[in-house]
Amino acid sequence: MFRGYRFEHPRNETVVEVGGWSYLWAGLFGAFYVWRLGFGRLFLKAFAINLAYFFLFLGVWAVTSYVVPIRIQAVILLAMIPTLIIAQGATMLRMLRDAYRHRGWLVRQG
Repeated sequence: MFRGYRFEHPRNETVVEVGGWSYLWAGLFGAFYVWRLGFGRLFLKAFAINLAYFFLFLGVWAVTSYVVPIRIQAVILLAMIPTLIIAQGATMLRMLRDAYRHRGWLVRQG
């Protein structure tokens, strides 16, 4: 699941590698991670995705506040935090992979 990527520029041999830890950083920092890697144009799209994950969490919190006991709600919300971090990290890295491909870079898994 946590496949790393190696992005190689076809002309000047610049290499950018993202691996296992990149999923964590992309999951925690989302749009800012995308911006940091040089994709400022994707910042708003990535930020919209960050907001979607945030509102998903808020929605689950709101619904479970009325439906389940507080202890079960706490377990659900605590389980959602790492799940959403992983999902957001995977989404951000897929966005980066596609953006590097669009720029003409060679994308290799590894």
